[in-house]
Amino acid sequence: MKLARTIPLNAADAAVSSAVLLIEALPRPSRVPLSLPQQRLWFLSHLKGGSMADLIYVGLRLRGELDEAALQSALDGLVARHEVLRTTFGVDDGEPFQRIGPADVGLPLKRDDLTAAADAEAILAELMRYEEQAGFDLEAGPLIRARLSRLAEDDHMLLIVMHHIVSDEPSREILIRDLSELYAAAREGSADRLPRLPVQYADYAIWQRGWLAGENLERQSNYRLPMLDGVPAVLELPTDRPRPAQQDHSGSYVEFVLHEPLSAQLKALSQRNGTTLFVTLLAGWALVLARLSGRNELVIGTSSANRTHSEIEGLIGCFVRTSALRIDLSGDPTLETLLERANAAAPGAQDDQDLPFEQAVELVDPPHKPEVILTWENNPGQAAELPGLELEYVGVGDCVVQHALALNLSEIGEVICGRLIYPTSLFERSTVERFVSYLQQALSQMAADPRQRVWSVAFLLAEERRFAVESNPTEKASPQDSWVHELLGAQTERDPKTIEAVYKDQSLSDGELKVRVTAAAPLVCPFQAPPTNSAPRPDTTVMNFIEGPRVVTEGELQASSIMRYHVTKSYREQITNSGYYEQLKYIVEPSFQEFESPGNLDTSGELDNTVFPGFQHKYAQTGLLLVTDRCASYCRYCLRKRLVGKDSDEIAADFAQIGQYIRDHPEITNVLITGGDPLVLSTAKLDKMLDRLLPIPHLDSIRFGTKTLAYQPKRFDDPALPALFKRIDEAGKAAVIVTHFDHIGEISVKAEHKVRSLRAQGVQFLNQTVLLAKVNDDPEILAATFAKCHQIGIRPYYLFQARPVKGASHFQVSLRRGIEIARGINQRLSGIQKTFKYIMSHHTGKVEVLDLGADGRIYMRYHQNKSPEKIGKIFSRPHLEGACWLDDLPEG
Repeated sequence: MKLARTIPLNAADAAVSSAVLLIEALPRPSRVPLSLPQQRLWFLSHLKGGSMADLIYVGLRLRGELDEAALQSALDGLVARHEVLRTTFGVDDGEPFQRIGPADVGLPLKRDDLTAAADAEAILAELMRYEEQAGFDLEAGPLIRARLSRLAEDDHMLLIVMHHIVSDEPSREILIRDLSELYAAAREGSADRLPRLPVQYADYAIWQRGWLAGENLERQSNYRLPMLDGVPAVLELPTDRPRPAQQDHSGSYVEFVLHEPLSAQLKALSQRNGTTLFVTLLAGWALVLARLSGRNELVIGTSSANRTHSEIEGLIGCFVRTSALRIDLSGDPTLETLLERANAAAPGAQDDQDLPFEQAVELVDPPHKPEVILTWENNPGQAAELPGLELEYVGVGDCVVQHALALNLSEIGEVICGRLIYPTSLFERSTVERFVSYLQQALSQMAADPRQRVWSVAFLLAEERRFAVESNPTEKASPQDSWVHELLGAQTERDPKTIEAVYKDQSLSDGELKVRVTAAAPLVCPFQAPPTNSAPRPDTTVMNFIEGPRVVTEGELQASSIMRYHVTKSYREQITNSGYYEQLKYIVEPSFQEFESPGNLDTSGELDNTVFPGFQHKYAQTGLLLVTDRCASYCRYCLRKRLVGKDSDEIAADFAQIGQYIRDHPEITNVLITGGDPLVLSTAKLDKMLDRLLPIPHLDSIRFGTKTLAYQPKRFDDPALPALFKRIDEAGKAAVIVTHFDHIGEISVKAEHKVRSLRAQGVQFLNQTVLLAKVNDDPEILAATFAKCHQIGIRPYYLFQARPVKGASHFQVSLRRGIEIARGINQRLSGIQKTFKYIMSHHTGKVEVLDLGADGRIYMRYHQNKSPEKIGKIFSRPHLEGACWLDDLPEG
């Protein structure tokens, strides 16, 4: 699973894209988006309910005469100075956005008087534990809290806790520095001397959304993704206990010092080999991890402050990035060669640190973050001062862990100091002390003789017999791919309290579900060759199809009411020249199988979802406007019965009535104008529809579902179309085109040009692809299609399971095969932002297909539903071989 779909900016996108380096305080849209790391944190917080790992702590012991009024004034000033500290997060149509509070909102200070307590320190420790574990409500806020405990007249403990979504580790220094100046100014009754902030965090989020798009995202992705591709998600370290089903963030650490002679030798080794001291330490750490795990290729994470732009140096906010460094120890290299490889891996991560690692992991399968991380601090921050007070930092939250091992190193004076942080759920302290010893030995061996071979370096690993290393180890096979339990566990870390899975008639937690559902064996379904055309029959008539004349009977045409077979000249030329003619002709040519198909009339959009003719309220946040029954071409698999069986009597006529309904339902935040294909209508008609829609304040996007880019791209030559999209933008809403490219062969050069041109004007693009037998039921073809969409700025959005439509059921693919194809796409998209979901659109709502479990059940999740409480709910049904649709699966 991926992050919740986020509609980026529209007008601001184009503006910030032109300001490549400079971050400016530009006019903001009505909905300020989250930055990429914020989006990740927001999503995970909603899934797992938050944890200690999501919090940033500042603990200060204050000894001396404290002016509490000045402290309160300083805290209020801190929140006024930094917008992000008064930011909460709202949701529209499942999309989070930043909601910035007023500058005078202040920061309430909890106060405890422990001066009369018999054991004040014990009570203080209990209060600190409570604050460490208490969560935040991202929507209600505030996302910063402060507590002042008074132990004596001249002894206070100040604890400030922030959610990571509004802060990071370097922000602590900024907070203390600003707090010190604001406190001093409040005591003196004077104005503070802090420099004006040129931008706020919201400006940075807007800039990042614009900057990390298109070619910039592709450039940075091209560096990041090879770091992850093919590397197993789990580094098999010798743990003392098995990994818990739910991640436990409780931890501890072992501190150590590399004595001065060894530190000096490592600096000299770095200088001789043209590397930094960080790279040398990285190589030593990689050597230890390789020897412990038996792997000759691994990924080590490293964090950077990511404050490379002067405009944001003084901002509190979530900026820190985790980079992935892939270290190759194959071929039994010398330590000197290992240094060279580590040096080659490190620079690119620093050059391309704008792309968050959390974003990069969404581009590979399975998504994972590094098991181990190495951080290096060149210049540890100097202690700030509060006037009249002796300030002591208190290590709050130091024992909260997010990784299997986190190695923190810094240079203090002439020596290198370190701390190896570990989860107590996995390791005993004695084991981690041995790891520290191995690191010291590895670094000593590197300094002594860098010509030694990696896999022959002598340091004690005898006690880990099952991790014994051969002189030339073979590559370990990657663990078998899994699907359901990754989606429900490692990838999303769901809290069993927040997501309920329905198994038969029982409700199961995630943990129970993961036990019940293991990854199924690889699914194999032979490719079905396209059928040959039937021979002419008696009493036939001639019809012109895409590949030429064909004879069919009039009775056959009447029986299925398939009267539309027109194909545009541009589409015929496009697929003829694309090299994919044999597959693509089946999209548009009526075949004899259609006449014999037992399919039914599609009602997946209608039933009780139609409010007025031409308007459906099928999903809580989305209104569907059916504005035409015409298309640029009539695809044979079309999802609507009006295009395969009869003219529609459901076309929208009364837009005033529809507009009023939407006004009365503020949960509707977007409309999808569809049909048919709305872009077969004149731009003037579309403008009249917008007259009724644009004044509605709670609509944030207008979407057009169209296939004209594939069939009739010249439609976009209309000079009035850009003005229509600009009108939507000026109304404060996003203009979105939902394309329907089902095959890479449909994306013509002209279509690509039109997409790029419209994106430059702020129009956003999503793509929905229908999975079709004989056309694109091949993961290689679909991966290439999604890759091309991503390249030109269209987000792969949905892979739709073809519906059982009358006369077109032969296009359906079994759910078993569809799951195999979805997995195959993911495996091939190592360089693409993978945002698509495998979806069935049912009258109950959009249903995401997750996996076929080893228990013989198909697991699904409600993706969109008219009942918001159903969204995200996981359910399953017994699998029936050959089933292609939810209704094909038996209940129970």
